[in-house]
Amino acid sequence: MAFRNRVAALAVFLLALTFLAISAVAATDGAAAARYVVAQCGWHAGQDASWFDSSADKFGKSSYCQTPESADPFEGVHLISQVKSSTSTVGGTRFSSWRWQAPSGTGIVNVHGQRWQYLREGFQHRLGGVPQNGTFKPFLELDTSDGTKRDFWQGFSPYARAFESRLVCYRPSEKTCAANGTILAGVRSLTISIDDAAKPTAQVSGPLTGTGWLRGIQSLTFSNKDTGAGLRFAQTLVDGSLRANSEMNCAKVMVSGQWQGTKMQPCPTTATGSQSLDTRTLADGPHKLRHCALDFAGSSGCAAERTIRIDNNPPAGPKGLAVAGGDGWHRANGFDISWTNPDQGAGAPIVASFFRLSGPDGYSGGPWGRYGSGKIGGIQVPGPGEFKVKVWLADQAGNSSESHAAEATLRLDDVPPTGYFADPPEDDPALIEVPVADRYSGVAGGSIAWRDAAGAGWHSIPTVYQANHSRLQARFPDDLPRGSFVLRAAIADEAGNFTVTDRRANGSQMVVKTPLRDETSITATLSGRDRPAAGRIELGYGQRAHLAGRLTGAEGGGIGGAELTVTETAYPGSRQKATTHTVRSDDRGFFELSLPRGPGRQVSVGFDGTKLLEESNSGALELKVRGSLGFRAKPKRLKTGQRVLFRGRVQARGAWHPAHGNLVQIQYFEESARRWRPVVLTRTDRFGRYRAGYRFRYITGVARIRLRALLVPSPRFPYGGASSKPVVIRVRG
Repeated sequence: MAFRNRVAALAVFLLALTFLAISAVAATDGAAAARYVVAQCGWHAGQDASWFDSSADKFGKSSYCQTPESADPFEGVHLISQVKSSTSTVGGTRFSSWRWQAPSGTGIVNVHGQRWQYLREGFQHRLGGVPQNGTFKPFLELDTSDGTKRDFWQGFSPYARAFESRLVCYRPSEKTCAANGTILAGVRSLTISIDDAAKPTAQVSGPLTGTGWLRGIQSLTFSNKDTGAGLRFAQTLVDGSLRANSEMNCAKVMVSGQWQGTKMQPCPTTATGSQSLDTRTLADGPHKLRHCALDFAGSSGCAAERTIRIDNNPPAGPKGLAVAGGDGWHRANGFDISWTNPDQGAGAPIVASFFRLSGPDGYSGGPWGRYGSGKIGGIQVPGPGEFKVKVWLADQAGNSSESHAAEATLRLDDVPPTGYFADPPEDDPALIEVPVADRYSGVAGGSIAWRDAAGAGWHSIPTVYQANHSRLQARFPDDLPRGSFVLRAAIADEAGNFTVTDRRANGSQMVVKTPLRDETSITATLSGRDRPAAGRIELGYGQRAHLAGRLTGAEGGGIGGAELTVTETAYPGSRQKATTHTVRSDDRGFFELSLPRGPGRQVSVGFDGTKLLEESNSGALELKVRGSLGFRAKPKRLKTGQRVLFRGRVQARGAWHPAHGNLVQIQYFEESARRWRPVVLTRTDRFGRYRAGYRFRYITGVARIRLRALLVPSPRFPYGGASSKPVVIRVRG
């Protein structure tokens, strides 16, 4: 029971000691030294001590430190120096010792353990340290036997290079110590605290430490060194976060929840190896990489921090992928495409591109790569037709994905179109038709031209391309003199290829002889209720006009069944614009039409012609219409000096009144001269109404005065001049 209590007390003491050591290390980054603890002969730990005998084999040793894992870790453990049973005397100053040597660059700062001894006269059990001068300096000199395992603790300042447990004959060298009976000195359950002032060093190389852009799993190789406690960990950190940790094979044991060494130098002093980092766990962009070596004392030494650049994501697709010259048909095999690179943000810059072609009949080519970004020039397709090009991008880290491709269309047509002149139909000799074809881009259009068969220059004819019928169509000019003329067709496809031909389908030259159509003429006249037929008539307000005429051929014969167009073009101020009517000639070519009431206008009759007859027109016929206005005077009886009021309204069927009105002149009839004389001039309002007043001042006796209103003609009013019915008033002087 006493042994168990001592073990428990020792464990508590060691736990406190370990905590103080760890606290000291943690509290001082860059302090003079870090500290670690070595456990010896207990806790299932062995011993890392050297044994020495200075007496020429007078002493012996006994060591048992590691009990089985299932046994009590302290049951029977010991490190003993003893006098051999065969020895009778030991010379003075002669000793044997267990020595724990601190590694180079370190120092023992305290030691704790249990000791006991069985001694005879002249022998001592000495416990002490070895300072820098190499001289053993005991802190305990025990010369009495004590079989109880007693705790001891001793600190060293300055630190000790070694700790020893000695069994010594402390008499002068010329004397001896009798060695009868049991003589021994033992220790166990040692914890040795060692300060390690030397920090480890770290050195790295490998792909992960490179300056280029990285992706995927990358590795580094480390080569770390330490001169004290030895290397326990090799750690790689990214942006301060631990990403890889390699633990060295160190001699250690868990004591009271803390790792303690089982050798004075628990870990190796050099360590090489490699560590891998999955860069896919990092965001794209720059990161800080640091590799550190940690020794068993907790000191760390790091290689210089460096920046690594990570990108594991392929670029997005090209933006605005476009074909130079558009995505229409091209006639030159060599396509240039361009695009805008997507924003890479913090990622690797785009440095290359890939493209793949697919096309007719299952064609597939590529992929091909090109350095540079933003454009690819001179892409060749295997032949004419429509091809698809897919483009995707690659960044400096090597990321690329065809699933991010953008697509454009490449269309090549280097084959010219074909065409020939068809013979004109018998019922339409002026019709020119050229059937055309193009296998790839399709016909875009064309033009037809003529020249005199004698060899004069070419003259273009208005040409229409009828895509639904795949043909060019034109009409031969009807104003050419009698003769022979050669035709030529120029045909273009959508790619810009041209074909020029003057041949029929049978290979003969296309020659046309004129004339192709018969001439026609139209005669027409206007007439009214009291007006004879003429090309220019004037009707009263509200009267109808009658149109009559005849369509004749070149030899004067009438042309029956022809459709003619009558066009009425209103004079300025009319509410109606141009109107048309359709009439058809009778068997002898005559036609007639009753025209509606309305303002003055021009009338013409036109014939549009047919495939065999030329067009003709009657020319303009003038239909003028007189105006109409009302007139009143009030009062009709008055005295000299009194005022008479005139009023009335101008009629305007189908017309607008001028914005500033029409001029109206009030007139009286002079009997002696038999003439109408002006009285007053006025103007209508926007509704055609007018009013005016007049005062008769110089009349004596009784005068009977006849008055009327006169509409003055205006170029802004479609009716001509007119006078009202007279009104008679009496003036008494």
